[in-house]
Amino acid sequence: MEEEFLEVKVFCSPILKAHNFSGLARSVSSKNKLGNFDILPKHTNFITLIFDELIIETPEKRKIIYKFQRGVLEVSENKVKIFLGL
Repeated sequence: MEEEFLEVKVFCSPILKAHNFSGLARSVSSKNKLGNFDILPKHTNFITLIFDELIIETPEKRKIIYKFQRGVLEVSENKVKIFLGL
């Protein structure tokens, strides 16, 4: 069985001084007002405010970590869009 991945795009505000990201991921993890959560392939459509930290695990199992105050995360049909530093 072929492994599925998420298509992830991260858009960072210039004040974060961080690089945008566009690529595949095994998972995306963050925190909202209810606590920590993970997004995996085939996740239901979802939108939330996120806080503090975003972790993207790449297909090579490398972790990309962003630190920020708040952002927005949206999932639709295995595509994840994240806007940080709002």
